[in-house]
Amino acid sequence: MLHRPDFFPESFLKKNNTNNMAIQKSFSYILIVGSIIGLLASFILTVDTFELIKNPGVELPCNINPFVSCTSVATTWQAEVFGFPNSLLGIVAFAMLLAIGVMLLSGGRSRKPLWLLVNLGTLAAMVFVMWFFFESVYRIGSLCIYCMIVWAVTWPLLLYTTVWNFRENHFTFWPSFFRFVSKNHIQILIIWYVFIIFSILFQFKDFFFS
Repeated sequence: MLHRPDFFPESFLKKNNTNNMAIQKSFSYILIVGSIIGLLASFILTVDTFELIKNPGVELPCNINPFVSCTSVATTWQAEVFGFPNSLLGIVAFAMLLAIGVMLLSGGRSRKPLWLLVNLGTLAAMVFVMWFFFESVYRIGSLCIYCMIVWAVTWPLLLYTTVWNFRENHFTFWPSFFRFVSKNHIQILIIWYVFIIFSILFQFKDFFFS
């Protein structure tokens, strides 16, 4: 049986089949919207990267200033960790999450192993995102708009996939931890965004406050 779905509207709180379907759709919307945004950002970044490969001197539209410059990021080794643009991984990952979100929205259900794999995949994506965030801010010294969009959507996708798995009783370990995450998901979401914004502002304080 599902735990009390705190992050859904009050009308979803009765534990019956109708409301369980509403909960399922709410999570599917998070997957669909987040995946579409991430997929578009990854696709545009991939197109720009290949354009940059063909014409190294091209001025990309996302080159706003020395602080926000796709070229400065895309021409580093960190942008091709596996020998190809990182954005290609984003296209594949977000396309898969989009398909899962559509499946949920249409009323489909999947077994526990798939959801654990989805959670593991979003966790791996978040680890990669945080590594790339560190490299961009503290090593490269420049930011890519489309990369930041991917960062912004990856965190809620991981967070709410985790909440979904907990409320579906897919986690049988660390119940107190997952219960805390489930009850305080909004605060956790906001704290992460504040941390990222503060880190950027502090690192580039001379640019913002000069």
